[in-house]
Amino acid sequence: MPELRDYQIAHLTFYMTKKRCLDLSDPGTGKTPPVCAYMSYHWFDLKNRSVWTMPKSLLKKNLEELLLFSEFKPEDVIIVDGTKKQRAKQMQSDAKVFLMGFDCFSNNWQELLHYHPDVNVHACDELHMGYGGPTSNRTLNMLEAMKHIEYFVGMTGTIINGRLSSVFPCIQLCDPKLYPHGYDQFEMQHSLKDTYGNTVAWVNTGPISKFLGRFGVRQTFEKAYGKEKKAIVIEQCDMDPKQYEAYKEFEETALLELEDSWLEGTLPGVNFIRSRQLMEHPQTFGEPLDRIKRTGKEEQMLIHLEHARQTGDPVVIFSALVPSQERIVAIAESFQLRVGLINGNVSMKRRNDIDAMFRAGELDVVVASPATASVGFNWGHVNHVIFTSLDCLDSSFVQAYRRAIRGVRKIPLLITILKYRNSKIEDRVFGIIDEKSKLASDVDATNERLDLQETGRKRKHMEKKGTIGMSDFL
Repeated sequence: MPELRDYQIAHLTFYMTKKRCLDLSDPGTGKTPPVCAYMSYHWFDLKNRSVWTMPKSLLKKNLEELLLFSEFKPEDVIIVDGTKKQRAKQMQSDAKVFLMGFDCFSNNWQELLHYHPDVNVHACDELHMGYGGPTSNRTLNMLEAMKHIEYFVGMTGTIINGRLSSVFPCIQLCDPKLYPHGYDQFEMQHSLKDTYGNTVAWVNTGPISKFLGRFGVRQTFEKAYGKEKKAIVIEQCDMDPKQYEAYKEFEETALLELEDSWLEGTLPGVNFIRSRQLMEHPQTFGEPLDRIKRTGKEEQMLIHLEHARQTGDPVVIFSALVPSQERIVAIAESFQLRVGLINGNVSMKRRNDIDAMFRAGELDVVVASPATASVGFNWGHVNHVIFTSLDCLDSSFVQAYRRAIRGVRKIPLLITILKYRNSKIEDRVFGIIDEKSKLASDVDATNERLDLQETGRKRKHMEKKGTIGMSDFL
């Protein structure tokens, strides 16, 4: 069994001093090994079985790491997934650790505890992805289950996932007396609302910082490996005139929808979605937009794809919209590049196959959505990642590019973001990401504070002066 690093041993010791706690370490610093050792300790020393919840994309990877960083044998651990009959059979096994997706645990915990009343530990990987909604049925079912399970370790490097409310389920688990009257009390203290009851700002971060200081342990990427080597470059692109004319019809209303949605954590409205579609894949709207051969972003991307073809360097391209991802795949293939696509429409098995092929050098390009490729992949051999569009979460952006920052890099990672210079929507999306990053930094100063708006302004100014070009980065 590989040895734990000193800080991982310290984290394991911290878990053992708290019945319920959080590992808030940055992505890539190694939260999994001490958690595996913790579950091993609970079985071999205390005879407590464990349930380990996570995004389904991590089930296979975490099972392998559990066998690597613990004394468990293969028959001691099992993935619970599939049909109702299959899940029931899996839960009746004599496994010591049950690995499950979030929904599986929330919907099946009573059956699991019926078969194994000694399941007394819940470890949760990427906690913010599964139980960040304080009032969702999935979260409420998990909290109900935890009335019957004594120990808990939550793993996430992005506990403040765009809004303070994402930390509330953790408070309910670890220190429910902090807000004895529930989420309404939490909102009263931390949510500043307008006359319509919409959250316009999150305030009073002090109590949240103190809570995380008591119940959380954290290792920053910089402390683990040194300063993160990366260079963020924002490249300004122009819309086609027909594309811009269609986009402008939705811009102002889309901005209002965006302001109403981002602090509440709700989905933006139809005008925001339509404006994004017009920016990223206008050709899907028929006449006359289908006559646009390439958008401004696609034209700029051609430069990077040609460079990849000439050098043989692997590239990851992130896009938030499926039709855009599919167009990027087609464009990359037209360069005779070997391409894999990872998004919500691709099966878990196919994603794992693409990952293995990419790491083996059998693929040149991976096109992915940040939502599906922000966890579970280790692409440290990549020196260039490109974002053709961003969602509104700082965590999605950071987790996505960190797929290529695993441990110490020999050279900086080039992170290219393609942006339309005349789009108020993209200006505001960048601003929201910066604001969410600031909120996370206000709660914990060790969180890196992004400033994409300022990065974009500097780039635009340097381009106007003629002092910078793509040759400076290729």
